[in-house]
Amino acid sequence: MNMSNKKIIVISIILLIVGFVTAAKLYQFSIDTKNQELAATKKGAPFVRDHSPIFGNNKNKVTIVEFLDPECESCSYFHPVVKKVFEEYKDETRLVYRYLANHGNSKFVVKLLEASRLQNKFKETLDVVFKYQEKWALHNDPKPELLWDFLPEAGLDMVKFRMDFENIYVNNLLKMDKDDASKLSVTGTPTLYVNGKLLKKLDYETFLELVESEIYK
Repeated sequence: MNMSNKKIIVISIILLIVGFVTAAKLYQFSIDTKNQELAATKKGAPFVRDHSPIFGNNKNKVTIVEFLDPECESCSYFHPVVKKVFEEYKDETRLVYRYLANHGNSKFVVKLLEASRLQNKFKETLDVVFKYQEKWALHNDPKPELLWDFLPEAGLDMVKFRMDFENIYVNNLLKMDKDDASKLSVTGTPTLYVNGKLLKKLDYETFLELVESEIYK
């Protein structure tokens, strides 16, 4: 093969790579645009549902949505970041939690979280769930029932809480959250959106910048 043919092949490969990257960026741009349009609708579906835990005063109409799994290590790791940013801007934003129960004990813990909402203790219970995740969610020996020992730290009336837990059914809301996640191509947790814009890097600075860009735009 002569030098001229080699150059043609190299140039062709480069053009293919550039074309692929450009197509991927255009596709992602179209997805982002569509998601932002969906988030801006009155109902906000598939980002927000009536059953979703929602916090904040939202004076600036900025919606933060987190798809989480209570048994997910990355969710536990990023939870303090979400809390810190939200606490700073809780008047300007609202924080919406969605479930994506990918692990074996996730449904059990979601039932705990939903039961805690009947005492307005969702955030406190989620804190406890993540605080002790290393104890109850060991990969080779999970013991979710240990959470019963830790949950009094959330300030719950445990007698009422146990009764509520037994009477709560979460199958429908888990299915809706999973279906919505699928519509948004969300497969892993944590996945966060701010007004429909995907958080593309899980760190404090990137998250804060995205939230502030929506507040002050």
